[in-house]
Amino acid sequence: MNGPLRLGHRGHRVPEWGEPENTLAAFDRALACGCEGLELDLQPTLDGRVVVAHDPELHTASGAVAVAEATLRSLRRLQPRLATLDQVLRRYRSRAWLDLELKSIHAAPLVAPLLARWPPQAGYVLSSFDPECLRRLRRLMPGAPLCLNLRRPCRLRRLRRESVAWIAPQQASCTAWYVRRLKNDGWKVLVWTVNRAARMRLLARAGADAIVSDDPALLVKTLPRAAGQTG
Repeated sequence: MNGPLRLGHRGHRVPEWGEPENTLAAFDRALACGCEGLELDLQPTLDGRVVVAHDPELHTASGAVAVAEATLRSLRRLQPRLATLDQVLRRYRSRAWLDLELKSIHAAPLVAPLLARWPPQAGYVLSSFDPECLRRLRRLMPGAPLCLNLRRPCRLRRLRRESVAWIAPQQASCTAWYVRRLKNDGWKVLVWTVNRAARMRLLARAGADAIVSDDPALLVKTLPRAAGQTG
């Protein structure tokens, strides 16, 4: 790999650009900036759909609505631009590497058939902070690339028990030494969410396989590709 994959966090989170995070418009913007891929969050709905949303609730002027307790139709009345995983896969599976983060274990059995129907051709991981969610995915999708998200570094002995191919540490507590240690033990490393150019360069030099940023334009500018070069 000639440098890390560059991934837009929820597409992007640059307020002045105007597109809300975790929308198709935000994903389009990140790819237009030059990113190879996208990070996005998945939640299950009451009627068995998988929507792209970070929080378990949608917040409206009249209050909060739990995503898992509402149908897709009712959620879209509140948030018309709410995307579904099947939309994302149909739109981006051939041109974007996808970090699909499951925010609920109940999304696992819903995600599996969608990936079987529209397999991401540019590469992907299924990520979660919940080891049990990853174990359930492993049972449903043997051989699928799984990624354990970390809010802080933990002992490698614990990581080895999880049988995942990827580890995703949070950038604030991730050192270059930790990236190299993970790599030496055979994991691929995805670091989130890196918003400063100096940290991007440091983690890239350490061997990170993917870097997620709120600002895809800064990420691409800081870690440019040579003409014709891919990740």
